[in-house]
Amino acid sequence: MEPMAPTASTPPRRSLAGWALLAVLVIIGSYVFTVLLAIACVYLPLLMLRGPLFLSAIFLVVGGVSMAITMLRSLAPRRDKAAPPGPRLEADQEPRLFAELEGIAKALNEPMPREVYLIADVNAFVTERGGALGSRKRRVMGLGLPLLRILTVSQFRAVLAHEFGHYYAGDTRLGPWVYKTRLTMFRTLVSLQSGSGAMRALRINALAMLARNLVLSALQWYWKLFMRATLAVSRRLEFRADELACWVAGAPALIDGLCTIAKGAAGGPAFWQTELAPALQAGYRPPVAEGFGRFMEARGIALAASALLETELHKTKTNPYDTHPPLSVRVAAARATPYQTSPENPASAITLIDHLDALELQLLEARLPQLKKATLRPMPWDKVGVEIYIPGWRKYVTAYKALLADLAVDSLPEAAKNAKQLGARMRDPKGMLLTHEQRAGRASALLWMAFALALIDSGWELHAQPGESYLIRDGLPPINPSAIVAGLQSGKLAPDEWRKQCEAAGIVGLAL
Repeated sequence: MEPMAPTASTPPRRSLAGWALLAVLVIIGSYVFTVLLAIACVYLPLLMLRGPLFLSAIFLVVGGVSMAITMLRSLAPRRDKAAPPGPRLEADQEPRLFAELEGIAKALNEPMPREVYLIADVNAFVTERGGALGSRKRRVMGLGLPLLRILTVSQFRAVLAHEFGHYYAGDTRLGPWVYKTRLTMFRTLVSLQSGSGAMRALRINALAMLARNLVLSALQWYWKLFMRATLAVSRRLEFRADELACWVAGAPALIDGLCTIAKGAAGGPAFWQTELAPALQAGYRPPVAEGFGRFMEARGIALAASALLETELHKTKTNPYDTHPPLSVRVAAARATPYQTSPENPASAITLIDHLDALELQLLEARLPQLKKATLRPMPWDKVGVEIYIPGWRKYVTAYKALLADLAVDSLPEAAKNAKQLGARMRDPKGMLLTHEQRAGRASALLWMAFALALIDSGWELHAQPGESYLIRDGLPPINPSAIVAGLQSGKLAPDEWRKQCEAAGIVGLAL
């Protein structure tokens, strides 16, 4: 790691005391409010026993005691039993990565986290964990494998500095209390809404149910107040962490990193579902980080991600329930800092990992525990199309071969428009009852898979990479069967235009 050379002295260790005090007050207030509400649930019905509504008061007393017990039990502290989010990274195994961590810790004069984990999300986090009520706390950090793949070392350094900034400003000491209080309030609401045996029995009394609904309304009101206040504090703390990241790594690195993360976060779930999951289900394990990088670099994915980023950069309004400020506001704040220069390292941050293959397998086992009993065979992405996609398509199409009788590529426009009728003739998967839209989606998949196989069987070659799949032959324009069927269904591709494409490709009359 090259030495960091910030252009100014370390920013003062501002603790944002006012915002922290607000968070502490609403945390304390939530417990006080819940206890007082529990007392009221018992005390007020007891007063009614002396009045004329004695029978209703009996119901209210029983219901009030039940609600009070439910609320007080929800306040009882729980021990932190969080499971490791992924494989633990060790300094002796990953010296280059830990050199970056230690350099930033030294720059901010902060202790290193005791535990560092590799996670599957396009994200990074820091927290403090321990026993009940945060006792015996230890620092924990999580680093996303996809994050390492799409960021440069300079951008990754800015992200690390941002996370260390939460340690530096003391945010992580408050965070567990906020998190535990949110869980406490959530447990209280869920318990009251589900109703204990006593409360269910009291539904025959309208006054008792009215009291329960009033208690729920009061708790929901305070829940909204609590969330708005604590999330407002969270957004202020993000600005402070960004400032420290700019000081350590330079504002350009942070800004570029934030924008890259915004694009990657949108593509992460799609990559796992559409690219990685089919390979894993087939018993193969292609390189995860490499695949995600290819996925994000695919032309269609890159264009969609850039469009999404542009949308995010034009949003300036803050939702009161957002954990982070709008990206555009964070970028503007970073540009306004005096920390605009710092040593740059354009290499991919994934080069900081030495034992990538072993860590990817451990990460998959942590995210998908059922894989521990399976033997996943390594496979390069270049072979996924031939080894996984084509056999899967053949199996699917063969099951419905009778429905494709007399269909050819020329008749795709009509077949695509009648996907709902075709889907109604396809049996639902075992144990499932699909909607009309789901059946139409399965029919569309059947059409484009059959089309793809027809092309392959007539000499076309499948080009399949993460984020893109099409067929090529002898310098002809590539054909993307799924895009063609979708275009015919939406009307973006007119039937006449499709027939012209069929003539140009020499596939007129090709049977499905």
